[in-house]
Amino acid sequence: MADAGFWRLSAAQLLEGYAHHEFSPVEVVRELFDRAEQLNPALSAFLAMNTDDALSAAQTAENVWMGSGEKPALCGVPVSIKDSIEVEGMPTTYGSLPFKDNRQPDAELVRRIRAAGGVITGKTNLPEFALHGAVDNLLSPVGRNPWNLDHTCGGSSGGAGNSVATGMGPIGIGTDSGGSIRMPAAANGIYGIKPSYQRIPAVQTWRAAPGRSHNGPLTRTVRDAALLLQAISGADARDGESNVPPVDYMSFADGDIRGMRVALSYDFGRGFAMDAEALKFVREAAQLLAELGCEIIEADPPTLHEPEELEPGVWAYAGDHYAAAEAMIPGFLEKHIDDLGAHARPLYERGPDAKAWQYRRIVRRNRAFGLEMQAWFRDFDFLLSPSIGPAAKLADIGLRDRSRALVSFTSPFNHTYNPAAAIPFGFHSSGLPLGVQVVGRLRDDVGVLRMSAAFEKANPWAHRWPAMADDMSLAKI
Repeated sequence: MADAGFWRLSAAQLLEGYAHHEFSPVEVVRELFDRAEQLNPALSAFLAMNTDDALSAAQTAENVWMGSGEKPALCGVPVSIKDSIEVEGMPTTYGSLPFKDNRQPDAELVRRIRAAGGVITGKTNLPEFALHGAVDNLLSPVGRNPWNLDHTCGGSSGGAGNSVATGMGPIGIGTDSGGSIRMPAAANGIYGIKPSYQRIPAVQTWRAAPGRSHNGPLTRTVRDAALLLQAISGADARDGESNVPPVDYMSFADGDIRGMRVALSYDFGRGFAMDAEALKFVREAAQLLAELGCEIIEADPPTLHEPEELEPGVWAYAGDHYAAAEAMIPGFLEKHIDDLGAHARPLYERGPDAKAWQYRRIVRRNRAFGLEMQAWFRDFDFLLSPSIGPAAKLADIGLRDRSRALVSFTSPFNHTYNPAAAIPFGFHSSGLPLGVQVVGRLRDDVGVLRMSAAFEKANPWAHRWPAMADDMSLAKI
């Protein structure tokens, strides 16, 4: 198939092209599937493609565009879904071998994407049960970074990250319970936003991180993220925590950021070891915001210092994970302990040892921490910080010690529920992308989008593609 260049277009540009009948959703989806066929063997971005259903949905969207009247918000826009979120008609594996043939009805956010006219292209790759900062599981080859195949694409929404970064689709839906949208966005040089908690309801079959997991988009542009949020956010009676006041996400384009008070923190006062070039970009980002009229104040946010464990060797959320698997497959451990990978097995083995009273202590701690963070934000409109350093080499990635205290730049805001975005800002001397993180006040998702858009206008990134995006013959390992 000839390359018509549809893969370079954002969702907003696709919608404009459809409206002017310059090309059709079917043409776009066929080109994206052709790209996935050539790129996926090297990147391991997708665990499964939704070919027939997607082409049918694209044809339906094409017919809608040929007619008159108002069009759905995502009519004909290709969207991928992380394989921890159920899509009817496809297996949903959660990255785990025991669930390789698991089939469930659409999660609510998938139903909303379909209702908005979106075209579900496939299920993107993740580490087993989304437990790791790199894509590795027993179902597929390891996920790789398109800027350098020897490096990770990040996790846990790594397949969404490297697929959007190489033009296999303009929007990828990910989940974030400790940075799993923001880290792969940063690693792959694209935009990722973790909305405020439950802006997108979590009405789905499997959910192993209640109380801290957020659904959200990875995109190439801020506008595309806002389009997606506008289309699928909103309360659901089955998820009481989603009952928050609605907002107009597209209003991010109104107003400016002049006069905003921005806290600047290089290490959250914890002495994080951070790449010098990444810190340099944070300083330059702060200078840019000052030039745009923001007031920059160096200040460190509150952080959690206690280990994330109930008792020695029992991660605080091991019980959540164990319970989620047990609910779907009774007797899960007895049946499948030998089918679990190195990251998941020790956690699931200790899951039955998680005591409710100890877990409640952690939950109370997290809620108190959230209140402390919201009080701190009374003095600031936004926080600017590093996100991650350059993506790690695959050979250097080991097992994570989940009993240690939280020391990342991303995970605190899963406990406090603040909206936070990973914003591309430049490149490391190694050639890998680097970016910054912007965090907003609780429920100020529009403000985070507006701040992100200010960065995007001053320092555009959507035109930057890894070499293999233009020359797919480079996707060789």
